Amino acid sequence: MSAHLAPLNPAQRAAATAPAPVLVLAGAGSGKTETLIRRVANLILGGEAPDRLLCITFTAKAAAEMRSRLTTLLGPEQTPRWVGTFHAVMARLLIEDGAGVPDLPRGFAILGQGDARELLMQAAGIQDRKEASLLQEAVSLLKNGLVTDPRRLPHSSALGRFEPEMLARAAAVLPAYQAALTGRQALDFDDLIATPVAAMHADPALAAHWSSRWVEILVDEYQDTNHAQHALVRLLAGKPGRVFAVGDDLQAIYGWRGADVTHIRRFGKDYRAAPPALKLETNYRSTPTILRAANAIAAEDPEALPKILRPADPKASPGPSITIREAPTAEDEGRGALSWVQALRRRQPELPWRECAVLVRAGFVAEPILAALRQADVPVRLVMDREPEPPKEVLATTAWLRLAMSRNRGGKPGAHVWDPAADDAFRRACAFPARGIGGALFGRLREHAAERGLALAAAVATLPGTPAERQRLEAVLGVAGEIADGVTRRTLGPADALRLAAEASEIAERLGLDGKLGHAWTAALRAAEQAGSVAAYCDGAALGAMLGDAEPADAVQVLTLHRAKGLEFDHVLLAGLEEGVWPNWQAEQQGAIAEERRLFYVGVTRARHSLQLSWVRRRRDWAGKPSRFLAEIPKALTEAGAASWQAKGSGPASRTTAIRQVRPVKPPSQAETDRLVAEFTARKAAKAPR
Repeated sequence: MSAHLAPLNPAQRAAATAPAPVLVLAGAGSGKTETLIRRVANLILGGEAPDRLLCITFTAKAAAEMRSRLTTLLGPEQTPRWVGTFHAVMARLLIEDGAGVPDLPRGFAILGQGDARELLMQAAGIQDRKEASLLQEAVSLLKNGLVTDPRRLPHSSALGRFEPEMLARAAAVLPAYQAALTGRQALDFDDLIATPVAAMHADPALAAHWSSRWVEILVDEYQDTNHAQHALVRLLAGKPGRVFAVGDDLQAIYGWRGADVTHIRRFGKDYRAAPPALKLETNYRSTPTILRAANAIAAEDPEALPKILRPADPKASPGPSITIREAPTAEDEGRGALSWVQALRRRQPELPWRECAVLVRAGFVAEPILAALRQADVPVRLVMDREPEPPKEVLATTAWLRLAMSRNRGGKPGAHVWDPAADDAFRRACAFPARGIGGALFGRLREHAAERGLALAAAVATLPGTPAERQRLEAVLGVAGEIADGVTRRTLGPADALRLAAEASEIAERLGLDGKLGHAWTAALRAAEQAGSVAAYCDGAALGAMLGDAEPADAVQVLTLHRAKGLEFDHVLLAGLEEGVWPNWQAEQQGAIAEERRLFYVGVTRARHSLQLSWVRRRRDWAGKPSRFLAEIPKALTEAGAASWQAKGSGPASRTTAIRQVRPVKPPSQAETDRLVAEFTARKAAKAPR
């Protein structure tokens, strides 16, 4: 057996060597990423050129991890260059080989979410940012759905989130917004997918040209593809359908933002040459008890692709039972979460705080839990679905580095050739810190550059204007040149290059060590370190992907379920399991209960060693009743078995009925817990042999 395949189990090895097209149905914790990486190694060591492989994933963090592991396995020279997110790889393709795309601006800029929202607000004539964010979401869904006729909208849970009036507004403003993007010679994130898809649909020769670049397309998390991404993969794969797709339909939880679980479920229809899906069912993460619960939840979905999670060690201990708690109020749930964490730490003093995770369906469920933990001085880290936009200081520092590294790229040393792909970085560098370059001057520079087909930076030398105007623009290029020279001369890594950019641009003194700005700066430096090279970091930064999470502090992790996907923890508490909260009441209205169940499945499978579930009888101003999903956990797997779900003397009952009859048990106070622990310790000491 080849050494690079030796670490794989038989099912993984079959997936790593099967001819494409093939779908690998990979259960939670089954080693799908390792399988994909070993497949890439197998192809390259078998003679395929690294640049003939296209590896697509969904997050910059996952792409960086994939590149790092491939580099460790193969070495930098054999690591594929085409590894990245959908948006990153298509941005690179359009920059390098976009001549055949109609009306694609030369040296187009890529607008981040914030800049795109500002442009949309101008096109729509609105000033309210909350309204603009909602409109931007609707416009994004229309683009990702490849909707050409707003009168014929496809049925989807994503579009169902919006009132018809909002969708009509999004469709109405879309032409003006696209015209504004064209005027800025820019694309937004959605255009990076929708534009090449439209071009390939219109020009089969372009589709054939692009698809010939790669011998295989490997897609991770295939269940998360939206309509545009699915169409893109099929077009790039061409008639041979050289697609290796890895995913799990039971972890498809992004329907609300346009992902369509049917893409993975109909893979065999899209790629007729594909054999039946290969399955990775050996779980290397969770206890047998947790896996049995996950399998029971999966069995409730009649449309799920069949798959059974099995423990890696058939003789492994079942592990602790699953505990289900009822709390009278949300505040009691918070105190119960505190008691849970403290009890874990007492039993295992060396347990890191970060191995305890509280996962919630909605942010408001986390509030009393956070309050209880903080009041007890327990370190805690909150991670919600919507992260704040990066501060302008961090965005500007990254722009300065991108601008600097765009000099001479593709040109001769000393020739001062500037890459037009960094035009948006040049614009941001001119704006911050302020150097007296106003909108009128920059507008003239943009027109001058467009007329001559030049990058903005390259057009400075011939711009008609006053000496003072040119001096201000040349000062920006002078600073960028200092950064480029420093990085090259000192052979700096990406994090040190970013620090140099902050110092040379005079932004460093604004980047404090504390507070939100300090955290964002630390996260940017960490993301730079993970990128592996200055060029890789700059490529990611062009797509707003420079800000990965900073190294998690040793704190209890409180996360929404969508942010927890892909993570795992020793001990997990799923809180707020009430009807109307989980499943969400909107999901009930929109017919999206199946996705809510999949979210529950994802939450359960995040746990390695122990799992707790809790629900509240009264939250805020409404009475709660336990989530229907709790009834899907076999009673034999719960802490007290069937009896724990029934009031005394109630007699036989179905699981659903028993849940509704559960007796409220208020979590013990801290004083009571301490007293019980002290008594137990004393009894144990008294029985110890002398």
